[in-house]
Amino acid sequence: MTGQTCPSAPAQPGAILLGLRQADGRIAPLRTAMRIDADFIAAAARHGPPEARMRFASPCLEGGCTQWTGHSCGVVARVLAEIAPPPATALPPCLIRATCRWHAERGGAACAICDRVVTDA
Repeated sequence: MTGQTCPSAPAQPGAILLGLRQADGRIAPLRTAMRIDADFIAAAARHGPPEARMRFASPCLEGGCTQWTGHSCGVVARVLAEIAPPPATALPPCLIRATCRWHAERGGAACAICDRVVTDA
């Protein structure tokens, strides 16, 4: 699955800001893509790790990522093992669904729990 996008990537120049963590701990998705740069990361880091308050997307590194199981993303597998997705409804808005690694592997179930994943809790 080359060309896939990781929806839980670190804050790094060129990444896409996907959403912001809300008071209830869930990630509220942005409606417009925003590529971040070093200045954004530096400003965000003044308030702690950006990944604790925001979600970012970057190209999936597959075997170059510690979460890679050898054939799929371990993050979405672990989250789905812990959190049952709610009953099927319309998929939530998403900036990267067409290339999202989690959606490609797990379909709508991944989308249903995506807002509950905080990269650096």
